[in-house]
Amino acid sequence: TWSSRQAIFLPKGVAVVDGLRARARAMRELFSHFSSLVVVFSASAEVPAFRLTTFSLLVVVPPAHPERWPEEKASLTELLPAAPENMRLVGFVAMDELQKAEEFFGFPMLPKPPTVTQVQEFLEHPQGETSEVGSIVATCGAGVSDPSSSRSSRAPRRVLVAEDVMLNRMMFVQMLKHWNIEADTAENGLVAVSMCTSQEYDAVFMDAHMPLCDGVEATRRIRLLPGYRHVPIIALTAATAEEHRAAYRECGMNHFLAKPVTLSSLRAVLEQASVI
Repeated sequence: TWSSRQAIFLPKGVAVVDGLRARARAMRELFSHFSSLVVVFSASAEVPAFRLTTFSLLVVVPPAHPERWPEEKASLTELLPAAPENMRLVGFVAMDELQKAEEFFGFPMLPKPPTVTQVQEFLEHPQGETSEVGSIVATCGAGVSDPSSSRSSRAPRRVLVAEDVMLNRMMFVQMLKHWNIEADTAENGLVAVSMCTSQEYDAVFMDAHMPLCDGVEATRRIRLLPGYRHVPIIALTAATAEEHRAAYRECGMNHFLAKPVTLSSLRAVLEQASVI
């Protein structure tokens, strides 16, 4: 739970770009958990380039209407070269626009309004370089590839997503649709084992920490089921230290996907597991 976690402190502060001034107070309250300096700007064009060196994190809330995104992206393309290469960048968008926004802007997106825990997991992400300005500048200026280009012409795959947080389940199912992948969901390990008993899946995404039966025990049980000896079981977890990975491998998981999940990280693990 959040109360038991150590918040990551961002000494250089947080810059928030959000055209809706009414959210400014909520944004300051959210990021007060991570920094004593939180500055809200109404547009990327209003952020002074020289101020970027004073921030550890840049948060962009794209306009609600996608037809205005090109203007916002153009402003970011001009702004980002002045930012420190290790400054983190993340966007907040409505859940139904999450995939489209991540493709268009080329950096990670979280569903709005985000929770403190979601922001914490983003900041803890071990693949943080994918959200650092240094690796985003070229992408933001040149556009991003369309994940649909990875879609297969073969029959739709069906996977199981075992995750106890309903919001995460919903978001995961929507993301998988990009590759024509159908997904069933389970809210805990016991349900996941039961569903695998009656359905043969092409892959199983398994949250490591769930009530009643965690992902490690559920994976052990699934590996004993007929037809599941070689099915990819992918760990969903924010804990990706080597000792955790060793425990996941020992129980039968053979791939790892760090939270928070992005389209690019999801595509990579789908390719590794030969699902797409």
